[in-house]
Amino acid sequence: MGYYGVCPREAWLMGHALEPYPDHELLALGRLLQETAYREERKEVALPGMRLDLLEREGEALVVAEVKRRSGQREAHLLQLGYYLLALKRLGLEARGELRYPEERKVERVELTPDLEARVREAEEALRALLKAPTPPPARRIPACSGCAYFEFCFVEEVEDA
Repeated sequence: MGYYGVCPREAWLMGHALEPYPDHELLALGRLLQETAYREERKEVALPGMRLDLLEREGEALVVAEVKRRSGQREAHLLQLGYYLLALKRLGLEARGELRYPEERKVERVELTPDLEARVREAEEALRALLKAPTPPPARRIPACSGCAYFEFCFVEEVEDA
């Protein structure tokens, strides 16, 4: 879901199991961040169709945390976290969320509001339609491309000309 919020082409590639270059610098940095930030609290949970970065209890409350390097793609992060909260709700579990940006020392509390739930449902429908397409959407350069592990896949002509 988060990929769809940034780049539909990337979401299509991921949805069709076309994995990015595993040694990409930013992917490695993201893995390191996942392993080191909140290490003491580290409770990654895999559920059907999702992998939660952190799942914690605060008293009676269930808290899902999404850990990201920077908040530059906050809307996509919010959509991803909203998807997790909605999926848990569908399983009969009420939870709240947190977007955590350790490099920025920021934590944003997130509730599954009716507005966020509607946006997630709309994105789910759009993503399902996108994944039914036999080919990915055309490559379109956006700011996120500069750090994307699929850059060479999308812009092979530019890489070959360099």
